[in-house]
Amino acid sequence: MTERFPPWLPWLLCLPFVFAAGLFRANDASAAEFPFSFGFARTEITPETPLRLSGYGNRDVVYEGVDEPLFVRAIAIKTPEQKICSLVSLDSIGFAGSLTDRIAQHVKQKYGLSRDQLVLCSTHSHTAPQPVEGLSNIFATPMTEAQRVASQKYWNSVEQRIVQTIGRAIEDLQPGTLSFVTGKVGFAQNRRVLKNGKWTGFGVNPDGPVDHSLPVLKVTEANGKLRGVIFNYACHCTTFGSDYNRLNGDWAGYAAKYIEEQQGDIIAICTIGCGADQNPVRGNKEVARDLAIGHGRAIAVEVARLLKQPAVPITAPLGTAFGKADLPFDPPAKEGPKTTLDHRRPQVRQHAYNMLKHFEEFGKLPTSYPAPVQVWKFGNQLTMIFLGGEVVVDYALRLKKELNSDAVWVTAYANDIFGYVASERMRDEGGYEVDFSMIYYNLPGRWARGTEDILINRIHELVKQAD
Repeated sequence: MTERFPPWLPWLLCLPFVFAAGLFRANDASAAEFPFSFGFARTEITPETPLRLSGYGNRDVVYEGVDEPLFVRAIAIKTPEQKICSLVSLDSIGFAGSLTDRIAQHVKQKYGLSRDQLVLCSTHSHTAPQPVEGLSNIFATPMTEAQRVASQKYWNSVEQRIVQTIGRAIEDLQPGTLSFVTGKVGFAQNRRVLKNGKWTGFGVNPDGPVDHSLPVLKVTEANGKLRGVIFNYACHCTTFGSDYNRLNGDWAGYAAKYIEEQQGDIIAICTIGCGADQNPVRGNKEVARDLAIGHGRAIAVEVARLLKQPAVPITAPLGTAFGKADLPFDPPAKEGPKTTLDHRRPQVRQHAYNMLKHFEEFGKLPTSYPAPVQVWKFGNQLTMIFLGGEVVVDYALRLKKELNSDAVWVTAYANDIFGYVASERMRDEGGYEVDFSMIYYNLPGRWARGTEDILINRIHELVKQAD
């Protein structure tokens, strides 16, 4: 006798397979909807003992107190191809490329990130600790041995915490969405006062070029909840003058703080645009802190507005590239430093001594500097450019025009703060950024004519490489 099955039984037996197929389709849809994963981390790096603050040469004692804590913040991004990139922002005046190189080596060993997949930025606060490497000739009164030892201990700790923060951001990776929107904030002012086309000093030049754009990258969870933001603004962190000797992240630190407070349980990462010739609205010592708070709140208010606006989804593949641009100096001669050995300013005398010592050791002075250039490119949707040095606003304005896109993000103070990078226009005007700032960075002299084109052309090469 043959056993007969009910006619509905085959359909019942197929239900688990139909359900499983639905799951696979749902997973495929999820992968298509969320091509990237993101992770965030933040670590406090406030010194345990008072240190010398950087940014101004006349400071000669350790800081008097702490207004606000300092942090390192990081985002990790994982692409569908399992490529992981990390962007880090450090509350500091900046650092030499040697620090970035060591961190990049540690990160490659620990997490497998290649050099083009890591970018290290500073907020360039002038009320943050003096770096051990970089800006080595800034002080009229050199550090004491005790101050150097304390500073070295601090930066050793910062280096370790940066690597740890990157690791925690990678551990925090989860699917999400990335979108881009741009706003505007107006407190940055061109600081180069001119007369008859020549620099006469610092102040406010209402006719000088500025970049008031505030580009923002927004990261949300799969359910739409905000996880973090990255924002960029082209302005010096110099709300506080040299007479203010307390630890503070300036407007960048306040902006990140207020965005995080307003949005709740997120991390806000600040990068600084090409603001080397831009100062915030400033006042005397008594009002400086209120002004810095006001600038930070202005950024936070604009970010809050932008988060409610339609944003452009970023879904294109992430291409990355890293390289150097050899920026040439005007041909330096040994006779130049000899003329300033008895200069009234200690930094100028020390610079002359340093240059002569280099000449005696190597038979010549340096002829160029290898400036780092980095590009992260999300197809045709967003091009992020990261430049070393204190880069002036002309570079960002030119790049946005030449790349013919509103979705161009230019960050300075990244990977190596080796000196000011003035434009060709400013070279003709002369002044601090062009003629004198290299004293503090131990550079042999001003950049040669044509340097701007050398850097711009190298950027274009790396943008193509990142495609």
